[in-house]
Amino acid sequence: MSAEVKDKAVRGLKSTWCNTWTFAVNSARRAKILGRYTLACWQQQKLNKAMRHLGDQTFQALERGEANPLVAPEVSQALQRAKDLKEQKDKNYQAIAAIRERIRTSCVIPTPEEPGGVEETPEVP
Repeated sequence: MSAEVKDKAVRGLKSTWCNTWTFAVNSARRAKILGRYTLACWQQQKLNKAMRHLGDQTFQALERGEANPLVAPEVSQALQRAKDLKEQKDKNYQAIAAIRERIRTSCVIPTPEEPGGVEETPEVP
């Protein structure tokens, strides 16, 4: 009887430790997501500024009489800058999605359909 109680206590302690560890790790991941969202907001502000600059450069090229303003060097530079900023922001959101997936996989609760899940006991007639 004593060994059975010790075994239950060890399993309970191990379960508590695993849950505490998972909670701590996932909290750190959520903090990292918050930092990434802050970075994404900052990148969005930079992207908005770059788009305004692109619009200004395009308008100035049209005022100068350019037939195709996108071939003007200052317009193409502004366009490339805006594309680069958008790519950086998209990579940041991809990183956020990867972190969320890691959180999702660490919180898996086994179901009866999955291996290692809770199995139903067949009823005996």
